[in-house]
Amino acid sequence: MNEPLHVLIVDDEPMLRQTLADILQKRGFAPASAATGQQALEELARQDYPVVLLDLQLEDMTGMEVLRRIRERWPDTQCILLTGHASQDSAIEAINLGAYSYVMKPCDLEQLLLTIRRAGEKWQMANSLRSSEARYRLLHDSMTDAFVVVDMNGRLLEWNKVYRSMLGYTDEELRQLSYMDLTPDEWRDMEKKIVEEQIIPLGYSEVYEKQYRRKDGSILPVELRTYLLREANGQPAGMWAIVRDISQRKKDEGEKSRLEEQLRQSQKLEAVGRLAGGVAHDFNNLLTVILGYGELVMQDMHKEHPSYESLRLICQAGFRARDLTRQLLAFSRKQLLEMHVVDINAVVRGFEKLLCRVIGEDIELRLVLPDQPLPVKADTSQLEQVLLNLAVNARDAMPEGGTLSIETTQVSLDGDYAAQKSGVIPGRYVQIGVSDTGCGMDHETAALIFEPFFTTKPRDKGTGLGLATSYGIIKQHGGNIWVYSEPGRGTIFKIHLPLAREAGSKEKSVAAEPTDLRGHETILLVEDDEQMRNLTQIFLKRQGYTVLVAENGQAALTLLDNFQGPVHLVLTDVVMPGMSGRELSDRIAARIPGVKVLFMSGYSGNVIAHRGVIDDGVNFIPKPFSAQALAVKVRKVLEEDTSS
Repeated sequence: MNEPLHVLIVDDEPMLRQTLADILQKRGFAPASAATGQQALEELARQDYPVVLLDLQLEDMTGMEVLRRIRERWPDTQCILLTGHASQDSAIEAINLGAYSYVMKPCDLEQLLLTIRRAGEKWQMANSLRSSEARYRLLHDSMTDAFVVVDMNGRLLEWNKVYRSMLGYTDEELRQLSYMDLTPDEWRDMEKKIVEEQIIPLGYSEVYEKQYRRKDGSILPVELRTYLLREANGQPAGMWAIVRDISQRKKDEGEKSRLEEQLRQSQKLEAVGRLAGGVAHDFNNLLTVILGYGELVMQDMHKEHPSYESLRLICQAGFRARDLTRQLLAFSRKQLLEMHVVDINAVVRGFEKLLCRVIGEDIELRLVLPDQPLPVKADTSQLEQVLLNLAVNARDAMPEGGTLSIETTQVSLDGDYAAQKSGVIPGRYVQIGVSDTGCGMDHETAALIFEPFFTTKPRDKGTGLGLATSYGIIKQHGGNIWVYSEPGRGTIFKIHLPLAREAGSKEKSVAAEPTDLRGHETILLVEDDEQMRNLTQIFLKRQGYTVLVAENGQAALTLLDNFQGPVHLVLTDVVMPGMSGRELSDRIAARIPGVKVLFMSGYSGNVIAHRGVIDDGVNFIPKPFSAQALAVKVRKVLEEDTSS
């Protein structure tokens, strides 16, 4: 293998320099970088660079000036102009000054890499032409690529052993042939055109592909570049070419095409998953009603009842339908992960400084982390990537500044919740809430943000891959990620990761929950989402409560005007149209002094608090919650002593 191609990146944008350097290094190049034109010239004086990626706008001089100086001192160095602001005139000027190529930002990565490789090949060819006779002979005898010289009639004059071996002829046989004899009919017109339009008028051809026919009749794909040989008087005398066997490359390209087809199929599956996801919300709600009432009836029905078995089969079919919906959404992730049991709080604290640098000084970073460890089995670097992606999105949503909050807690998700959220397995989870006070988004946008390449940012500001990548990482960790947002109210991402047993320690005992969770009190339930409202009402009634139901704040006040009995607890959503939960609770407290209030919200408690919607320390239960968690919380609020 030849040593890596040295490429000098000259750009005044640090992030772009680093990104290009990382990409080139991963692709087998040896990159270096310079921030100014002067630094670039000094680096070229210190070391040879076959290829220079040169920005048109630099702080100390223009890219054109740098190009002129490079061409004067290092004429073989191939310069590729890379800029986001250019005109046709500047492109023509750059080519006239000797630039190899001119690429606009944002550029196609694979096309840029191909341009760099070809520029490196041109540098190699130019250096070969300037080599001494001894080096020429050494190259002739030792080069791994094929080498051939022909006269202007195409008859073969000279070749190396690689060329002979490549085609399977003897030296004597090759002397009787022309390059047209070796070229299949379908390629001859193309090669004649290259000779007439490139090699003779320009002195060389661009790198091009063709096929050779071997002695045994088999076809060999090759890549070559041909140069013109001239007599002393300048007249064409012949041509020479470097010929490379690209059969392995073609095989690799076929494999790449196969993989790309697999990717397209995978994307089709993702599309099916998105379609299923759009249907699953309503579908699972219907199944929840069917299964919920079915199980209630089964609980009240003796097994000897003649309809019991039919009802059991109905419920079984419902569970299968629910499981089928989950399977449609359960596409596997295959990224290699290094999994360890880590404390989520330690991960967040360890990443705090970098997050502060990413979001900038005009955005406040607030961490709300409990003292007790929250262990999960995870790849720390991948979780940090998720936090970084979410922080960058939050920063872009707060151009005028604001607050980015990260809080962690432990939650329990039961079967009822799992029935509403396809793919969720009941159990204990660590919840990470990442929220901002930015512009927020509507429901239509929120529904698309995890799709690959979907972005609301300008074309040059985002790739649309950050959230799709984050989604894949979390799914591969056995978790889930959800988004809650409304225009003008900011955004919160909730991540659920399975809770793990702490490494090297016994599981801590959990305080006993109340044994009797039933009650007889009257609860006013205020929730603007109909499905959530109905589900919560069922949860409460199953525990024995009398439930008054309202769809918004004004409806709740109207209901109280016409209700004569006592109300012991108000269970209200925080963010509702028309009247917030806090405003509603204040107005109810004026009517019913001492009434207990329990707030619920899809936003984190910290987000709600710093917006001034509710105060810290109030009774609050985050969505999603299970029937068990709600029953415990309601009982604790009703039984708490408010006299102190």
